[in-house]
Amino acid sequence: MKKILYTVCSANHLAHCKTMCDSFAALHPDYTIIIGLVDKIEGRFIKDLLAPHSIWEIDTLDIPHFDDITARYTVIELNCAMKAFMAQAIFAREYPDILLYLDSDMWVLHPLSVVEEQLQQHHLLITPHLTSPLPDNTRLPLERDILRSGIYNAGFMAMKRSAATDDFLHWWAQHMQTECHYQFAEGMGVDQIWLNLVPLFFPGTGIFQHPGANVAYWNIHERNLIETDQGIRVNGQYPLLFLHVSGYSFQQPEVLSRHQNRFDLGTLPVWKKLLETYAGMVKANGYDQFHVLPCLYAKQATPSLGIMKSVNRLLQPLGIKISRNKA
Repeated sequence: MKKILYTVCSANHLAHCKTMCDSFAALHPDYTIIIGLVDKIEGRFIKDLLAPHSIWEIDTLDIPHFDDITARYTVIELNCAMKAFMAQAIFAREYPDILLYLDSDMWVLHPLSVVEEQLQQHHLLITPHLTSPLPDNTRLPLERDILRSGIYNAGFMAMKRSAATDDFLHWWAQHMQTECHYQFAEGMGVDQIWLNLVPLFFPGTGIFQHPGANVAYWNIHERNLIETDQGIRVNGQYPLLFLHVSGYSFQQPEVLSRHQNRFDLGTLPVWKKLLETYAGMVKANGYDQFHVLPCLYAKQATPSLGIMKSVNRLLQPLGIKISRNKA
């Protein structure tokens, strides 16, 4: 059985990326690992620094309307959009039986055999951000934030080779051509918001709800990390499969994530220890060299226009303007 893990990132995130890939490889020697580089090397670094993992530069993937896509998106949007196209390219070129995706800011701490077991019953596995209500609606993230960002987190996905998987990737990639923006006012939450529809449109989709999967700031309220002789356990029972280190900054190591204000890292000793260890690994993997590299596809982010402004912009040539004023 041929198994592949892939990820995508720009050059500035390659130290994080190598950390994730190395952590996965140490536990899964039967997998090949491919890094989709949403950037260009152009002599700025040596590919061997990422060895033994392979690097595919995105301009080699024969993506339809590639120049239009790179001109349209910011760096973050472009990285998100490339997940679908990378998966299509890997299936077409490498024919894996199993294809896993992990964001480059993940840290794998336990074998993902349970993922493979559940994938036997499904074509595709995705993870929800959380599985129980937040304790209040006064601190970030709010449940409303989860709704507008997407119920499922696009940082993890497991696929097996099948016609159903091909159908899903074709559908997803079509949206990624033009609809992978960070513009919440227009209902667009990059690649992730589209996953809301996947369990409805593609019946072979499984919801992977293992408490040890995709543990991050958004589900700390339901997933207590405990250090044991058997490693880190979630709620004292489940192994911590992989940590999603989202919004953590080496410049502010005392802050759990810039995206939340529910939890103080000082009250989370296991998290604090994990993040300190993670930061050390990333720095050892070339953080100082990589994080300063600008993405050669860089495009400045623009603020959301809002639905009304977008409509009026389209109607402007006709001399029509819609007002919010009520009759």
